[in-house]
Amino acid sequence: MKLKHRNFSSTTLNRFDLLGSNETGLSKSFAYLISVDPKVLYNFLRSIGIRVKNTTKNYLETTIEIETNRDEGRTDIEIRQKGKFHVIVECKVGKNRIKKQRTQYLTSFENEPTKVLCFITQEHDCTREINSDVNIFYRGWLDIIDLIDSKDFEKHNNELINEFVSYATKGFKMRDQKEVLIQDLGDLVEINRYKKFKVYRRDITFGTPLYFAPYFTRKAKQEEGEGICYLSKILGVLTISPEQIESFEDELLMYANGNKSIVSNWKEGVKSDPLTETLTYYFLDDPVLLSIPLLKDGGNKPGRGKNWIAAMIPKNRCVTFQEFTRRMVMAGK
Repeated sequence: MKLKHRNFSSTTLNRFDLLGSNETGLSKSFAYLISVDPKVLYNFLRSIGIRVKNTTKNYLETTIEIETNRDEGRTDIEIRQKGKFHVIVECKVGKNRIKKQRTQYLTSFENEPTKVLCFITQEHDCTREINSDVNIFYRGWLDIIDLIDSKDFEKHNNELINEFVSYATKGFKMRDQKEVLIQDLGDLVEINRYKKFKVYRRDITFGTPLYFAPYFTRKAKQEEGEGICYLSKILGVLTISPEQIESFEDELLMYANGNKSIVSNWKEGVKSDPLTETLTYYFLDDPVLLSIPLLKDGGNKPGRGKNWIAAMIPKNRCVTFQEFTRRMVMAGK
């Protein structure tokens, strides 16, 4: 790693860049940030359900450790305040996914009133488990960046926070995110779930696009016609079985910004599902009706559907918001 280039007066790297672009480096950089900045620490703790005030006394009584070796394995970050809480944080980057860690550390917690297992991943992990003794939270690195790269921190320790945000976004491409998910929707039950309850159900998937645009198939015979007629913002995603939905009201309220009416409607949409297996549910905002439906590229020309859709839409087909709006303009001509 070259620290200083010729004709530059100083290095172009910051202190976190020295850790390298790997999972361990990002985990250590975040641990360092919360270790030296109480406001970041307590904002993070509040985001995972720990209601402890940001006071000098609490901060002094809190310990933060990295790479703790336990019988169950080596944890990435542990945060503890004796008599109050014990948090274990597991970090993933890239397409690394949570596997055995979902249950691996459930017996690693010390006897504190509040026990929290938090997974931070690059692609949002939507799978949820219920544990009576340990609270389990899933966060994306973008959630962490948004938590500290906000107006609340405009006049607060900007240099260190800016260096962490720069390190995470530049080295790990954290701002790269799938934008508009487009999927065929022809089943009348699922169309009703989408229109009435603002819920889209699918088989288990990973990641969270920003928007969902259902493509009503011709056989569905919808009054809006064939094509993409609506665009919905994705407010949250859970991978659960339908009977578990009541256990995740707190997360649903977070998605709905505290609106209980929206949450009630979402829950009704999930409960109406006759299936019992684990599935992925997208919880959506009010849909925007497009003035003209957007259609697939037709014909048989080579390259049709490039950056767009054609024939049968593959699973997890995402397009950029730029391409989506370009198609809207084309449709209006």
